[in-house]
Amino acid sequence: MAEVIKFTSLGYGDLRLAKQYCSRPILENLFQTEGGIIIVDQNGEEIIPDNESYTLIPSNTYTVVSEKDLESDSEEDENHHNNRNTDYLDDYDDEDDSNQYEIDQDHSQHVHNHNHDSSSSSPCCGGDHDHSEHIKENNQFDQVGFQKLLKMREERIKMIKENYTPKHPEIFKLKEEFFEDKFINAVREYKKDKNNQHLLNVLNKMSETGLYSFKIFNMDFCSKLLEEIENFRDSGLPTARVNSMNNYGLVLDEIGFTSFFQELREGYLSLFTALLYPNHYGDRLDSHHAFIVQYAMEKEVDLGFHYDESNVTLNLCLGKQFTGGSLYFKGILNEPKTHNELLEVQHSVGTALFHIGVHRHGVNSLTSGERTNLILWLRYTSGISE
Repeated sequence: MAEVIKFTSLGYGDLRLAKQYCSRPILENLFQTEGGIIIVDQNGEEIIPDNESYTLIPSNTYTVVSEKDLESDSEEDENHHNNRNTDYLDDYDDEDDSNQYEIDQDHSQHVHNHNHDSSSSSPCCGGDHDHSEHIKENNQFDQVGFQKLLKMREERIKMIKENYTPKHPEIFKLKEEFFEDKFINAVREYKKDKNNQHLLNVLNKMSETGLYSFKIFNMDFCSKLLEEIENFRDSGLPTARVNSMNNYGLVLDEIGFTSFFQELREGYLSLFTALLYPNHYGDRLDSHHAFIVQYAMEKEVDLGFHYDESNVTLNLCLGKQFTGGSLYFKGILNEPKTHNELLEVQHSVGTALFHIGVHRHGVNSLTSGERTNLILWLRYTSGISE
C-alpha cells in the first residue's frame, strides 16, 4: 500500500495522495494554484521542495496555498474562502465521462455540511429555521472559485484515467448478470406488463416512513467492487472527500463509474423510486452522486445525526467483516409527527436500503473490523425553485 499524504486547501477541500506523486508540478496541477504553490506543515512552517519533490510525513496534514491567494487575501477574503463549501461538486454529474456538469439548482441553495446531535429529536435545520443567511452566503460563491473547483475535479479525473489500472475492468459497465436473480427477474416482468406487484415483491418494507431493504447485486459483484475500491486505494492516486461529513471514502464517478450508475438509475432504480417516492421526485430523478464510505477502528467509526443532500438514497453494504456500525433512523425532517421514530438497522453484506434523503439518520459506532458501503444519492435537479 502506498504511503498517503493528506492535504487541505483553504476553501477547496481535502485531498489524499500517495507520497510518490507529491511533486510541485503535480500538486500545482491538482490544486490549480496560481503564481506557484506553497505547502505548509502543521506548525505553520513552509516545506521547501528539493528538485521539485517534497519531503512529507504521511501522518501529518499539510495545507496548500497559492502564491496569488497569499498575496491578495485580506482577513475578509480568508473568512470567505474558509466558508466556501466544496459540496457544490456533489451536485455535478459528469454522466458522459467528459467532465460536463449540470447545475443542481435545488441543492445549490442549501448545502448541509454539519451533523446533528443524535440525542435531540429536532434537527438543527428544521422547517422553522431561517436559511436566508446561509442561502445568501452560498449565492455569493464567486464564479472564479467555482470554476477552480470544477477544474480541480477535471484534473483529478484526468490523472486517474492516465495512471489507474483497474483490477476488474469488466465491472465498469453495467451488466444484468451483476444483479440478484430476484431483482432482475422482477424488473423484466414489470417491463412486460407494468404490474407494480412485481417490484413490490422484491422489497422488504421496514417502516411507514419509507424505509425499504432489498437485494440488488449478487455477492460476486459486491466482492469485485470491494476489491476494485481497495485496488484504487492502494494506488495512491488522488482521492477527494466524498462529502462534508465522511472523511474516508471514494467518489466512484471520478474513477470511471459514471455511465454505470447513470444506466442503473435510469433503467432500473427509477422504476422503484417512481413507485415508492412520487412525492419526493422519485418519478423524475435525473442525476446522481455515487460514492463509497469506509468505517474502521483506526479511521472513522461513526457518523452523527444528519439528513442527505438527495431526494432518494440507496445504501448498499459491501463488507467486510465487522461488528457494530448500525444505522438508526429518527423520522422525516419536516414531519414532526414522525420524530419519535427510533429504528435501528443492522447492516448485512449484499443488502441495500432505500430511503428519502430527508429521513433523518446516523451511524452508531463500529466496534470491530471494517465496513464499506456504496452510497448513491439520487436527485431531481431540473425545474426546482425554492
